[in-house]
Amino acid sequence: MPPAPDRLKADYDRARNAVALLERTDRGLIEAAGPDRAAWLNNLVTNVVKTLGPGDGNYAFAVNVKGRVIFDMNILVLDDLALPEGRLWLDIDAGWITDAMKHLDRHIITENVTLTDRIRDFHRWALLGPRAAAVVERLGFGNLVPMAQLQHVEHPFDGGTVRAVRHDFAGVPGVELLVSAAASDALRQRLIECGSNDNIAPIDPAAVHILRVEAGIPASRIDIDAEVIPPETSQIERGINYKKGCYLGQEVIERMRSRGMLPRQLVGVRLSGRAVPALPLSLSRDGNDLGRVTTVVWSFALDAPLALAYVKSAHAAPGTKLTATSAEGTALDGQIVAFPLRASSS
Repeated sequence: MPPAPDRLKADYDRARNAVALLERTDRGLIEAAGPDRAAWLNNLVTNVVKTLGPGDGNYAFAVNVKGRVIFDMNILVLDDLALPEGRLWLDIDAGWITDAMKHLDRHIITENVTLTDRIRDFHRWALLGPRAAAVVERLGFGNLVPMAQLQHVEHPFDGGTVRAVRHDFAGVPGVELLVSAAASDALRQRLIECGSNDNIAPIDPAAVHILRVEAGIPASRIDIDAEVIPPETSQIERGINYKKGCYLGQEVIERMRSRGMLPRQLVGVRLSGRAVPALPLSLSRDGNDLGRVTTVVWSFALDAPLALAYVKSAHAAPGTKLTATSAEGTALDGQIVAFPLRASSS
């Protein structure tokens, strides 16, 4: 038996094979409004903004002049970018909202842009698993299956609206539902009713944590912090557009690409033992330092501890063997694994 509670494994299996319900209190929301919002934001993030249409979204980083991460975000376009009164939503880790507001406000110079912290205005529920789309359809919100990641639609609900966002944030099919705080309990009840045939139940966030690590998805403030540059996070395809032109910190990131320089990168490391080791853990090979571990979980897919770690690129190939050492000097055998560990259940 793995060193994890039976309920954690049951929650994990529910999200892998059916549908689970998660209350997302870890995310915040900043609204950017005004006629200059798209061009202004496009100059501050690593991904393209100006070509997005209403209902589109993408993932991006905000970086400093040295190219290091300040925060990462999901960008949701609510209205046509040509509309002067239109809005953008920036979906950001709740722990980064204050710093994000300061950074963004600092870079409003002459642009006509207004920022509003909407973290208290909306409540967020998420469905995870292959039956999530069926529950949403029973709710009357349409078919989410053809939607691309971070595409979103608004539907009437309980005298207001719900915005449904296609988002596989844990590596399994997923949808996030943003609703007014006043209508949150009513939406939760309807989700439970619509998912009853699929045995929907709340999921422990620890099980979600395992799923996203097995999918190789880094988390804000845990695996993505001020020490890293976006290409090192292994999120280039979804988070960086090298053709969009200039933005704050772009020179550093473009130089890394043009010169083929990637000093380190985020990888998965399978560890020995039957217990999840405590952080910090350092990584080495033949006595040489290789990098640092940011997260460790018990992987049900591997039946072993699994870490996310930043490793020197010269030693980042799957199959590479290394040693993980705790602060107390305990050494564990490790081997780099390829992501994702499991096939998608969409």
